[in-house]
Amino acid sequence: EEKLVLVIRIRGILNMAPKCKKILQLLRLRQINNAVFVRVNASTINMLRMVEPYVAYGYPNLKSIRDLLYKRGFVKLSGQRI
Repeated sequence: EEKLVLVIRIRGILNMAPKCKKILQLLRLRQINNAVFVRVNASTINMLRMVEPYVAYGYPNLKSIRDLLYKRGFVKLSGQRI
């Protein structure tokens, strides 16, 4: 059973329903080509089904996670990016 999903936003907000906009905000996907890691549970699966036309998602392997974090990853501690 996979525990983590990589979600990438692939479309803009043109003709998007307000509920889909809110879900993308909750997933921290505010711009096109942004990616986030999301834990898999029933609520996140339902959210991903609602915004499926606007995002691409899948189960990453260890190599792709490592490459993304080394190249583009960052951490926020008390509001400051490190």
